[in-house]
Amino acid sequence: MAYYQQNYSHYQQPSQHYGQYGQVLQQNAFQSNVWQAFGFSSPDELQVLFNRAVHANPQNVQRQAIQAEDLVKVMNESQQIRQFFGICWSRELCKVMLAMLDRSKDGFMQWNEFMELQQCLVAWFNMFRGHDVDRNNKADANELLTMIANQFKFKLTPNSATTLLKRYSYVESNGACVLSFDDFVTLCVKLRALTDAFRRRDQQQHGQETGNATFNYDDFLQCTMCL
Repeated sequence: MAYYQQNYSHYQQPSQHYGQYGQVLQQNAFQSNVWQAFGFSSPDELQVLFNRAVHANPQNVQRQAIQAEDLVKVMNESQQIRQFFGICWSRELCKVMLAMLDRSKDGFMQWNEFMELQQCLVAWFNMFRGHDVDRNNKADANELLTMIANQFKFKLTPNSATTLLKRYSYVESNGACVLSFDDFVTLCVKLRALTDAFRRRDQQQHGQETGNATFNYDDFLQCTMCL
């Protein structure tokens, strides 16, 4: 728990500009025992999966970390994880998830970052499942945007909500506008990562949070193109 408190302490504080999403993570995601959620008998079983991926190649061993390709295998080849989420994890989504937590910017995921990701995913899945009444890994898009604002506590304008809805939902043949769980994860990952990046620059540039930040072109590319 100390790792998460240290790396996320600033974002645990509520903000009039960015909402209270850090507190939500602290109160929900960072409190979960993911190994129990997945049905493992002990946390050691989850670390065995990670360590096996670490030994996939010498570069992993050197850093004691995994890459996106290894994360894909862990998420898809573990029967417990695959059954819990009920989806096939894509390489692109795994790269986005790794980038969200890649604080060293080296393209690798350490054990603590891996565990933080799993805790976020379990918390997000439980929230998603609350809206997925027929358990088909789909949920009403408008309800989920309400959840992002009211439960995740992000501050979204109606225009921002509409943009997210258009980008991550799709319309079925019956006219229903829905999100799949993997699209929901992509939305959550990018919203958190980009908010963190913007909020950090706002604080650094103004000494306090103002809801505004200035980016030069290269910095903007680094923030956005890594996801």
